[in-house]
Amino acid sequence: MRSRPTRTRLAGALLAATAAVGLATAGTGTASAETVVPLERCWGVSPNIVDQPFSTARLFVSPEGRGRVVARVRDVSSFWIPTGGYQSVGRLDWHNLTTGRKGTSVNAASIGLYVGGPTFHLTTGPGTVRVTFSAVNRNALWAIPSTACSGTMRVG
Repeated sequence: MRSRPTRTRLAGALLAATAAVGLATAGTGTASAETVVPLERCWGVSPNIVDQPFSTARLFVSPEGRGRVVARVRDVSSFWIPTGGYQSVGRLDWHNLTTGRKGTSVNAASIGLYVGGPTFHLTTGPGTVRVTFSAVNRNALWAIPSTACSGTMRVG
């Protein structure tokens, strides 16, 4: 059996390495634009009572350009898989400290196992923006509010 020439083996190795790097970095383009905005910790009892508490301390923020961002609460969860978890209605108040503009966004989300938190589309304008998040969490029987938590983000 003949061995392949060195040049052919090197070209094959280079092609394999290039493909591996391409696969390893595929899909990472938009994730790098997302930033984490720390908040004071928000606490709340799950409306399912015997469940993990409603607790978040950060927003995941992606710029949309021209002073617009998408802010997501992602790190709340419920162990109540058979009932589908619970509903969370989040409120995000914002105040652009640079321009003085203010606003509020409200959105609902289903909280399940490792899934949860509302998403907010904000048009704050560029500048330093103070945000305050709170939620009311409900099941079929009752609603329980969380504490409010605040943080500051920079919007381009």
